[in-house]
Amino acid sequence: MSTEYSEPLKLVARQEVISGAINALTADRNQATLCRRSYVREVRDELISRGSYDAYAAEDLKDETIDRWEAFYDSITQNRDAASLKVAYLCGPNPQNDLRVFCAAGILPENIWAFESDATLHNQAVESALGSEFPFIKVIKGGIDIFLEASPMRFDIIYLDFCGPMPSRNKKQKTLLAVTRVLARHALNSPGALITNVSLPTEAGDASGRALLAKLVACYLYPKEFLEGDGDNTPEGPIAQGIEFDEWLAIVTGDLENYYGQFVTRLLMDHASFISPYNRFPKKNRIYSNFFKPLSRKESAALAASAFHFQDDGPGTGGDVIIDAGQYPVLWAFATLDKKTNSKDENYPQWVNSDPDFSSLAETFLSQLRIDGNKDDLIADSCEMTFSMLGGSSQEKYLSEPLYEAVRDYDFREYYQFCDLMLEHQIVELLFRQIAFPYHVNVEMTRRWRYQAKDTPMFMDLTILDECRYLYDWMPTTEMVSAGFSDPERQLAYRFVLDGVSKHRRWYNTEYFHGTAIIDQFTEPFEAKVLKLRVQLGANELDQAGGA
Repeated sequence: MSTEYSEPLKLVARQEVISGAINALTADRNQATLCRRSYVREVRDELISRGSYDAYAAEDLKDETIDRWEAFYDSITQNRDAASLKVAYLCGPNPQNDLRVFCAAGILPENIWAFESDATLHNQAVESALGSEFPFIKVIKGGIDIFLEASPMRFDIIYLDFCGPMPSRNKKQKTLLAVTRVLARHALNSPGALITNVSLPTEAGDASGRALLAKLVACYLYPKEFLEGDGDNTPEGPIAQGIEFDEWLAIVTGDLENYYGQFVTRLLMDHASFISPYNRFPKKNRIYSNFFKPLSRKESAALAASAFHFQDDGPGTGGDVIIDAGQYPVLWAFATLDKKTNSKDENYPQWVNSDPDFSSLAETFLSQLRIDGNKDDLIADSCEMTFSMLGGSSQEKYLSEPLYEAVRDYDFREYYQFCDLMLEHQIVELLFRQIAFPYHVNVEMTRRWRYQAKDTPMFMDLTILDECRYLYDWMPTTEMVSAGFSDPERQLAYRFVLDGVSKHRRWYNTEYFHGTAIIDQFTEPFEAKVLKLRVQLGANELDQAGGA
C-alpha cells in the first residue's frame, strides 16, 4: 500500500473532503443545486422592487406559479441525511482509512461500496474489513468504472483516489477513463459529489512526464476566455491578453502546480456538462432524429474541416473554432491536440506534431474522454452537436423537422427581454438537454485542495454535480414547447431558473446557454459564481487537526 494513504496531510485532506461532501448533500442541500429553492421568488421580487420596465414583466409571475415551481423543486431535490447517502470509493488494502471518516460522519456501513482492482490487495481489503468494526461494507474486486458497466447502481458520493496524474501515461492507470465511465453511466445521484485525487510528477521523479503535462495543460487552458485569479478576480485568458502560445507555455511551465490545478478542475467541469452528454447521446437511436438530422461521414468531415482549419491567409481567416477560440475552447483544444484532424493543414502548429511523445499523450487524453476510446468520434460528435444547436441561418440543415418547426417562426421581439436577449438557441438547448441529462457543476460549492505526499504534489477536488431537472422538466417536449412558452408565467419561471443555473457557467463555459441573464452578474445575491481558490494544506492545518 502506498504510504500516501496515511500521511498526516492526506488525513487532513480526507477529513476535509468527506465532511464537505456530506455537508453539501445534507445540511446545505438547498445550496448544492445551482438554483436554490427561493431563487425564482427572489428574482421576481428584485425586479418588481426596481420599478422599471422589468418590473412590469415580472409582475406577470404570480405567487401561485412560484409555489407550484417550489413544490416541483422539492419533489426533485428531497431532503437527505447522512444515513440515506450511498458511497463508492477506491479502498486499497485497508478500507478503514476512509471508512472510519465516512461512518463517523453518519454514513451507514451498509451503504458503502469499496472497490479494489488488484486481486492481492482486494483479498487484503476483505480480510481487513471482516476483522474491523465495519463488516457490513461491500468490497468489490474491480474498479468502480468497470463495475458500472455491469450494474446500473447510482451513488451520492463517488471518491476516486487515483494518486496518479490525469491523464496518466501508464497504460494500466487510466485515471481519466475512469471519470469518463462514471459520467457516461450517470452513476451519481443529483445533487451528487464527485471526489477526485490526482498527482503531478516531480522533476526528480519524472521530468519528461511533467514537461509533457505542462504542454497539455497549456494547450487546454490557452483558449479559455477566463482563468482563475485571486479572490473574485477572473482574469482574461492568454489569447485575450495577446499572449503567444510559446510565451504561454513558458508561463505554465514556470508555475505548473497552479495551472495543473486549474486544468484538473476545468476538465472535470467541461466533461460533466459538455463533453460527456454530447458524446453519450446515441446518433443511431431513433430519439436522436427527433432533434437533429444525422450527417453523413462526408458532411461531418466537411463541417470539421471548415470549423477546424488554421489560418492560411493571415489573422481572421481560420475556421470558426480557431478564430473564435473563446467561444469554442474545448473544440479548439480538440482540434489542436489531434494530429489527424489537421495533419494536412500546413498552418497546423508545429509544436504539436514535432514531439511524438506529446502526440502520444494527446491521443491518450482524447481517447479517454470517450467511453469507447474512439477519439475520432469524440471530435466529430462534439463538433456536430455544437454546430447543430448553434446553427443560426443553417438550422434547417441540422435540425429535425419538428424541432425546426418549433424555432423556425421564433421572433425574439415576442418575448420580454431582460438583461440579455432570449434567442432561439436557448430553446434548442433546453429541448436537447432535457433528454440528454447533462450534469452541471455547482461552482459555488466546489472545493479544491493541494498538499504534498512526501515530495509529490497532490490535487484533490470536490465537485458538486446537479442534473438541474427542476429546470429541464419544468418545460414540455419538442412538439409542445410553443404552448409552454406561450404561457407567460411558465416561461418566466423557466427563464428565472435558467438565470440561476447560468450564473455558474458565466466565467467557465461558453459552449452552452450563452446570453441568458435576467439580472446582471454583479448584483448580489444573483452574481456570477466564482471558483474558490485551491487551498494549500500545510503545517497550519496539521496544527488545527492535532497532527503536528
